[in-house]
Amino acid sequence: MPIGYKCLQNRDIARIIVDMLRASIEKSIQPNSNDLLRKFQEKSGDSSTSLLAASDRNFINAHYHEECGDLVQKPVETRRSAAGTMQLSADNEGFYKDRVWPLGIVMYGFDERASDIETVVLQRAMTVVELCSCIAFLIVPRNSPLEPKNLLWFAAEEGEEVPHLGFREGNQTLSLRSMIYGAPGHDGHTLNMLMRILGVPMMSNRYDRDNYVTINWKHVEKTKEHFLERAPPAAWLRNSEDEGAPYDFDSVTHAPANFMCADCSLGQQTVQPLQDHLWQKTLSMGHRSDLSASDAELLSLLYSKQCRARLAGGDT
Repeated sequence: MPIGYKCLQNRDIARIIVDMLRASIEKSIQPNSNDLLRKFQEKSGDSSTSLLAASDRNFINAHYHEECGDLVQKPVETRRSAAGTMQLSADNEGFYKDRVWPLGIVMYGFDERASDIETVVLQRAMTVVELCSCIAFLIVPRNSPLEPKNLLWFAAEEGEEVPHLGFREGNQTLSLRSMIYGAPGHDGHTLNMLMRILGVPMMSNRYDRDNYVTINWKHVEKTKEHFLERAPPAAWLRNSEDEGAPYDFDSVTHAPANFMCADCSLGQQTVQPLQDHLWQKTLSMGHRSDLSASDAELLSLLYSKQCRARLAGGDT
C-alpha cells in the first residue's frame, strides 16, 4: 500500500487505523498523511512483535466497547436428547451439601450508615437472581424483634471483603462497599458475589479452565491469588452421558480480564482467553448484568429440593 514514497507494512496500517479511531472521538485531532508518515519514521526502530501498543489497545477497548461487543456471537443452546440434560451427581451433592441455604432463603440486613445508592444496587442484583431462580432474599428491618440464626449483615465499610463460599451457620458481616466496588472493571462483580454467597464458584476457577484461559500470576495482586485457584471437579455439573457442562465465558461468575490485577494500567491481563484474536471473549467476559442460561440452570438444580421443601411448608 504505497503512500507517496513510503510503502506501508502491517504495523503502519495498524497505526493508520488507530489514528482514524482516535480522530473519530477526539475532534481536535486532524491527522494527515505527513503526520502519519512522521510517526512511522519515529517508530521504525520499534522491535515489538505486537501491531498495537498497549495504550492503543486500551483506547480502543475504552471507546469502542459497545461496538466491539456486538461482534461477540452468543452460543446457541442445543440439547441432543432429554437424556443429556445436566444433573447433580453424587460428587456434586457432596460438594454442595453444606453450601446451599436452607429452604433457598437468604436473610440479610443493612447497617444504618449504608448508602442508599449502594443498597439499591445490591437489591437490584438480588432481584436479578430471584427472577431467574426460586431463591428468596428476605430483608430483616433494623431493630426488628426477629433474631435470625443465619444472617448476612451488610456494613457500611467494615466487614469481610469477600463472602464465604455458600451457606455458613451464624451471622456474617460483609462490607457493602466491597460488594459493590470490590473489583474495578468487573461490571458483574455484585452478581458474582451473590452467586458466591449462594455457593457457586467462579467459572474461571473451573478445574479444567487451563484449556480455555491462561492466568498470568505475575500480574495478580499479592494475597489475592487464592481467588483464582481452581475449584475441584465435584463443583461442576455433568450430564447423564457423563459429559461436562460447556465452559461458559458468558457466565456472570466469569472473571474479567483484569480481575484482582495489581496494576493493569498498561493493558496487562490476569485472565487471558486462549484463541481470542479479535478480543471477543476478552471484551465480554465479566461484563454481564444478568445470569446466563447455565447460571440459571445451575441454581435451579442446586436449590430445587430446598425450594420444594419451602413450598411444601417447611419450617422457616
